[in-house]
Amino acid sequence: MVFAVLLALFFFRAAPLELDGVRTSNAPDQFDTPRAVERLGRVLDGTPHPVDSAALDETRARLLQEIRALGYAPELRAHSVCQAMSGVAARCAFVQNIFFTAGPKDGPALVLAAHYDSVEASPGFGDDGIGLAVWLEVAHHLKREPPSRPVAFLLTDGEETGLLGAQAFVDNQDDYPFTVGRIINLEARGVTGPAMMFETGRPNAALVSDWAKSGARPFSNSMMTAVYELLPNSTDLTVFLNAGFNGVNIAISDGVEFYHTNRDDLAELDRASVQHMGDQALGATRAFLASDWSADASAGDLVYSDIGSRLFVSLPQVFGLVLLGLCFGASAMLLVRPTRSGGWRKLDVRALLLPPSLIVASGIAALALQQAISLFRPDTAFWMAHPQAFNMAIFTLTLLLSALALLRIAPGSSRETLYASGWFWFLIVGMGLSFAVPGFSMIFLIPGLVFVMAGAAAWLLPRFQLIAYSIASLFLALIFFPLIHLLDVTMGLGMAAMFGVIAALVLAPMLAVIGGIGSGKLKVALPLGLVSLVASVLTMIAPAYSIERPLALNFTAHYDIDEGQAAVFAGARAGALPDAIRTQLSVDAHPSPPGAQPGLASKAIAFNPPSPATATVLSDTTADDGKRTIRLQFSAPDARQVRVRIPATDMPLSISFGGAEYPFRINSSEQRIETYVIDIIGRGANGATVEVTLAPKPASSAGKMGWLVQGYWTRLPPDAQKLADARPETAVKIQTGDVSVTTTKLEF
Repeated sequence: MVFAVLLALFFFRAAPLELDGVRTSNAPDQFDTPRAVERLGRVLDGTPHPVDSAALDETRARLLQEIRALGYAPELRAHSVCQAMSGVAARCAFVQNIFFTAGPKDGPALVLAAHYDSVEASPGFGDDGIGLAVWLEVAHHLKREPPSRPVAFLLTDGEETGLLGAQAFVDNQDDYPFTVGRIINLEARGVTGPAMMFETGRPNAALVSDWAKSGARPFSNSMMTAVYELLPNSTDLTVFLNAGFNGVNIAISDGVEFYHTNRDDLAELDRASVQHMGDQALGATRAFLASDWSADASAGDLVYSDIGSRLFVSLPQVFGLVLLGLCFGASAMLLVRPTRSGGWRKLDVRALLLPPSLIVASGIAALALQQAISLFRPDTAFWMAHPQAFNMAIFTLTLLLSALALLRIAPGSSRETLYASGWFWFLIVGMGLSFAVPGFSMIFLIPGLVFVMAGAAAWLLPRFQLIAYSIASLFLALIFFPLIHLLDVTMGLGMAAMFGVIAALVLAPMLAVIGGIGSGKLKVALPLGLVSLVASVLTMIAPAYSIERPLALNFTAHYDIDEGQAAVFAGARAGALPDAIRTQLSVDAHPSPPGAQPGLASKAIAFNPPSPATATVLSDTTADDGKRTIRLQFSAPDARQVRVRIPATDMPLSISFGGAEYPFRINSSEQRIETYVIDIIGRGANGATVEVTLAPKPASSAGKMGWLVQGYWTRLPPDAQKLADARPETAVKIQTGDVSVTTTKLEF
């Protein structure tokens, strides 16, 4: 019975994340979703609108018209800018930021930010049309209720190209008639799901406390924020925070299968997600405007979490760590607690060994299951279309191992020792993670406090022991089962072992509700084994991709100008390709284009390239300190992008573009760099000039340098387009979409 309940709870783990339906009527001070979406439909016409393109010009004109219709006077600021955050790649373009203001002119402003460009393949209704829709509706409200302090709406250009609009704002703050007090940035990594506050400035106490006053259903925890900070992902807020500003980032992240694809359209954009982001953004705007910002730099850090998206709790970071340590101490004491008759209870070593054994076994088993299914599935992401099946296969396998662990490792252990042992290991893992990354502490502390209270209740009222343990288990499930779903949404199931480990970590404290399984109860394991087998078989036979969860598939027609050869390549691995396409291609028939993953399926096409991208050396000078500066001008008629690939052996130090210099990271033995990349994107690529400064080289390494110059066009020749036309409904274009590329070596 307990196993069945756990299966049901896990199956419906996303239920706490379900959003409220769109309101059929709104009070005058409420966010109006239908009006916001209608306005967005007038701004975006369903055409991709990347940086420095004719389509973006048209989008900008419609956006400016909507802003003026709201009673504002928008202004433009144009910049030529590069971004080189990684230190090994610089992306450059011409951007035009839009801003307009509300409220008084004097004093630091609350900056409400989103971006209005898209990637080349996507209409961009989710990313970041949702941000535009929300802020324009908030602007409508601020006309009705003028703010008491300055507000600046900043709609950046070139975010998709490399956060260029945000960088241009930071680099040219004197060009904007407002100063930054706080920032709220809106983003999207999908088309549905709750709007989560997933990133904050540091210290975060004042920001998080004020955000929590928004009045919208809270979706946030400091663990997800800490994880995001460890990942190489970036948004405009990253640039703002690096510049010393303070603020929060709010985004939707479900429906990632349509993220940056041609399916990111108005029909797929979840209206409930628009409403939730709108309620949260409007409420946070009001809360930020009403709060005192003087403590932003001194208020310290909080750890925090929502509970079932209905409650929100936060604590000072140090206090959270101390409380977590006390919970851990309580679990250690319960292992050998004093008995009612005096003395100490004997440690149940078998019960103590059960949780770590289960955690290790579950991680290994989940990895083995993934590898076993991979033997029969050529698709690298075989779970894509039906992730629930693979999720259930991992979870039921972990449940099966839990039953076997109870049977073999601790068959005679009492509920009390199982309870203490499970929570001991849960909390020791939580302590370790939290000391390394303090943001983790709250998601372990909340169930930890319930564990302490339930343990005390069970000790004081032994006949209610099972009820107390069940309450602690349900609370643990309420916190962690939705979290597992969020990890699946944001990271995917590629790391199956991690999901097995997390499931075991959460299940170990719950085994006290089951109690010891004697040898006569082996039949408990049989249904679990059967369910796990069924889920695994379903995972094995189910299609990897569907219309609702499609394969990301681009095609690249590559022309090697120097060799006079051409081929079309499929961007997805051969095993994932639809049969109608895979049968026309061969793996390793042609070397992959420079920078692409090896082993792509391809076939030869006619050598009819567009006018290839070239670079002309305008000057080549060496300074007294031995640094060499090369000035290049590019020619690439009608190209979407020009790329230069520079071998690390040539030791580039920086690039100059648009009157500014951007440094590269120096190669080192700790982090080897093979190639530096410079991208000039948009209509300005044709005729653009850049200067590249190289480090002094010893005379022994002097000689000709060979750089690759590539041009990108967002179209295919007829013979390659015929192959792309075979792309089924279960596949989508993504990021830059289908492109033609020319590659030429520049020697000098």
